[in-house]
Amino acid sequence: MAKIKTIYHLGFNETLTQMRGNLVYTWLRVPGGWNLTVESKNGITNTFIPQSNEFKELARELENRSTDIVTHKIVL
Repeated sequence: MAKIKTIYHLGFNETLTQMRGNLVYTWLRVPGGWNLTVESKNGITNTFIPQSNEFKELARELENRSTDIVTHKIVL
């Protein structure tokens, strides 16, 4: 089964283009996030979207807690 490519799988300076209706979305991976270009018949819009690590530490802590609980129950 082939993996669906998402913006999270883009390498540096790699693009992903998607069409939805009359809009063309082009994602470009840049340092610190993505550059999103949206093209329509009315023009082009360009936006920087930062990659957020806001919940990275919380996810790591929850993973460690669940591992500790499972390990503790197996040892008992």
